Amino acid sequence: MLDKKINEAIEFLIKKIKDNNLVSIKLSNKTNTIEVTNNSLNHSTNQNISPTHNQNIDSKINDSLISIDSPMVGIIYLTPKPSSPPFAKKGQKIKKGDTICLIEAMKTFNEIKSDRDCTIKSIMVKNGEAVEFGQPLFEIS
Repeated sequence: MLDKKINEAIEFLIKKIKDNNLVSIKLSNKTNTIEVTNNSLNHSTNQNISPTHNQNIDSKINDSLISIDSPMVGIIYLTPKPSSPPFAKKGQKIKKGDTICLIEAMKTFNEIKSDRDCTIKSIMVKNGEAVEFGQPLFEIS
């Protein structure tokens, strides 16, 4: 059974898809992804509703890749010092607990650690750029 907030979000998305004559709309946060798709060619009210629940800091990107998302707002640093090699490179195998980047928030450097053994498939941010809460940082498998 879906909770009240998820039901309200689904109703909101259905209303948006009808009001704006959209083919599909997707809403994601750290724990849920809701996608509503209008499957009819004439944009009638047939929608396909598929909520997805994720319980850790990762959200599904597709069937085999997941992302490590930013746990806070700040500036991301992919290296410990400007002259040092990066914490994680594309194709590198990471062990649970390894530091993968730093996020500076309010003059404090926070180590972001992997919550699982994985392989880095792509780095989705640039060193020194601002990141938002929930923004995908790394694609992993």
